[in-house]
Parts: sequence; C-alpha cells; structure tokens
Amino acid sequence: MTKQNTKSMKKSSRIEKCRVVEVGVDHFGECLQQGPQPCSYAMPFGYCFLCTHPQVDEIIENTKKTEIQAHAVG
Repeated sequence: MTKQNTKSMKKSSRIEKCRVVEVGVDHFGECLQQGPQPCSYAMPFGYCFLCTHPQVDEIIENTKKTEIQAHAVG
C-alpha cells in the first residue's frame, strides 16, 4: 500500500465513528456523542456541541446511511 493510500485511510477512519445530524446551517451539525467532547472540532453551543469538522457534510451523510441501515435491520 502506498503512503498516500495509508494516509487517506487514516484520515477517513478518524471520522468513521463520528455521528452528526444536520441543524439547518451549512457546514455545521450537532454532535451526537454523549458527555464532554474531547474532539477539537466540538464547539459548545447551549445544551449541545456543534461539529465544525472540515468534513462535517461527509460525517452527516455517514450518519444518515448508518440510521437507514439500522432501520432496515431492526
């Protein structure tokens, strides 16, 4: 595997377990992780944390796919 492929796999695997829902503002989403957020992209906002990750739109799509799969199985 080339260094470039390894690097891109590591980058995408970092967001693989993130779950974020849309809040109606472009390039922001609400983080669904419970408790204090160690993530540097989690911005406290009222009673939730907003995700400001550069790939937040991709994370939102991953969350939607995961929810669809969970409903199909259950």
